[in-house]
Amino acid sequence: MKSPLTIITAVLLAPLAALHAAPSSDARIIVASEAGAKLDSDVTKGGGTDDTALIQGILDRAPKLGSLKLIVDGPILVTGLTVHSNTNIECLNRACGFYLADNSNRPLIINATPQPEGRDDWNLSFLGGTYNGNAEHQKHSTREHGWTTAFALHGVEQVLFRDVAITNSRTFAVYLTNWRRVVLENIYINLDHIPTRSNQDGIHVQGPGEFLSIRNVQGRAWDDLIALNIDDLLGDWDSEGKFGRDPASMKLFGSAAGIGHVTDVDIDGVVADDCAQVLRILSRASRLDRVSIRNVKGTYRDFGVWVTPYLREGGNIGRLEFENIDLRPVGPRGYDYVPPFLFWIAGKMEQVTLKNISSHAPVDDRPLVWIQPDAKIDRLRIDGLNVYDPRKEPGHAPLIRADGRIELLQVRDVVVQRPKAQSPAGSLIATSMDRSALRAFMDARAGIVTPPGKGRRGWPEGNGYLTSQPQIQRLQISDVVADGLEHVLDHQAGTIETLDLRDLSIPTVTKAVHQGGEAKISKTHEASPK
Repeated sequence: MKSPLTIITAVLLAPLAALHAAPSSDARIIVASEAGAKLDSDVTKGGGTDDTALIQGILDRAPKLGSLKLIVDGPILVTGLTVHSNTNIECLNRACGFYLADNSNRPLIINATPQPEGRDDWNLSFLGGTYNGNAEHQKHSTREHGWTTAFALHGVEQVLFRDVAITNSRTFAVYLTNWRRVVLENIYINLDHIPTRSNQDGIHVQGPGEFLSIRNVQGRAWDDLIALNIDDLLGDWDSEGKFGRDPASMKLFGSAAGIGHVTDVDIDGVVADDCAQVLRILSRASRLDRVSIRNVKGTYRDFGVWVTPYLREGGNIGRLEFENIDLRPVGPRGYDYVPPFLFWIAGKMEQVTLKNISSHAPVDDRPLVWIQPDAKIDRLRIDGLNVYDPRKEPGHAPLIRADGRIELLQVRDVVVQRPKAQSPAGSLIATSMDRSALRAFMDARAGIVTPPGKGRRGWPEGNGYLTSQPQIQRLQISDVVADGLEHVLDHQAGTIETLDLRDLSIPTVTKAVHQGGEAKISKTHEASPK
C-alpha cells in the first residue's frame, strides 16, 4: 500500500510530466534529434552526416498536418531545403542550425511554390540559430536555381525572421520578391568571405511587396547590407513600350523572381560593421513609397546610402525618410566605379527627408549628400546636419553637392565644427558642372554593360546626364552654425530662382554666397545674418 505522501507527490508531479511529454505527443511538433538527425555537423565548419532527406521528409509533412514546428537542437548538414506554408523552424541557440554542403549550388532555404505573381506560401517563421551558406564551395548562380542565396523566398505572405544569424552566403543572405507582411527582427549577417566578388547583399528586396519591417540588423556584407532594389535588372521595356519582366534577366535572378511596386517599409536599427555599402534604394519604373529608415550607424568603405534609378530609367519614388544616420568611412575601398559618398540621390522622386545626419572625423573629402544631375525632386529636406572635422587641413569639397533639378531644397539646423582648421575651406552647399569623375566612370563602364546594337547604357546615365545644368526653384538655408567653411553657398553652375537665408552664424566664412561663371540667382531673401 502506497503512503499518502507518495500519492500526493505523484499527483503534484503528473502535470509537469505531461507538459514535458507534449512535444513528442503532438505530431506537428518534431525535435530533430528525436526524429533521427545525427547533429554531427558544425554551423561554422560544416562536415558530418548529410541529413537532407530526413529533414526534408519532416518538412514535407506540413501540408498534411496543417502546420509544422521543427525544433533544431544541433547543427545539421544539408544540400538545401524547401519549406511549405505554416512551417516554423526554431533553433535552440546559435550553435544549432544548418550548413550548406559543398557544391549544393542552390539556396539553403526556398519556399515550396516560388512564383513572380500570386502568393501560395503562407505563415513561415525562422527563429534563432545559424544558417551558413558555405560560400567558398558554391557557384555564384545556376540556371536551375538562380542566385545561390541563404534564403530565397518568392511569392510569400506572413513571414517572420527573429534572432537569426546568416553567415557566409555565396550571394544574398535573404532574397525576397513578391511578398506581403514580412518581419526581420534581431538579425546578424556576416558575409565577409570572397570579398573580391559582388552580389553579397545582406537583405535584398525586390517587388512586388507591401508591409516590410526590418528591426535591429547588425553585421557585415561585401555589397549592400540592405537593398530595396525594386525592379533591379528584372524589368525592361518591350517593343510596345510596356515595362515588365525581362526574360533574359531571369537566367540570373531565377524564373520565380518578381517585379512591381513596393510600399510601407519600416527599417529601424542598423549597425554596419565594415560594410562595403550599407543601404541601397533603387527604382527604375516600379513605385517605391512610404519608406522610413531610422537609426543607422557603424562603419563602411564606399557608399553609405545610395538612392538611384537603374540604367536608362528615371526612378519612381514617393516618400522616403532617413533619420539618425551616423555612418563613418574606414579602411581601403572595395569598389571604385564611382567616387565615394555618404548619400547619393538620383532619379525621380517626390519627397525625401534627411534628418539628424552626422559626420564625425572624416577620413577623406567625400560629399555627405550628392544630388546627381539626373535627380528630379519635388522636395528635399535636410533637417539636422552635424559635422565634426578635427583635421588641420579639411578638404575643399562641398558637404552638399546639388547638381540636379529640385523644386524645393531645404537645409536647416546645421552645425559644422572644424576646431583645428588652419584656414576656411569648402562650402556647405555647392552647384557644379565638374563631372569628370562621372565621365571617366561611364567611359569605363560602357563596354561592360552595353549590349550589342543597343547603344550606350552607362550606369548611372540618362539623356544629358553629363551636360544638364543644376536647377533649384527654391533654396532655403536656415539655422546654420559654420566654423571652418569658406562659403555657405558656392553657386558655380545652373539657376537658383529663389534663395532664402536665415539665421546664419558663420564667423570664419569668407563670403556667405559665392557666385561664379554663368550661374544665376534670380531672387535673394536674407534675414538675421550674423
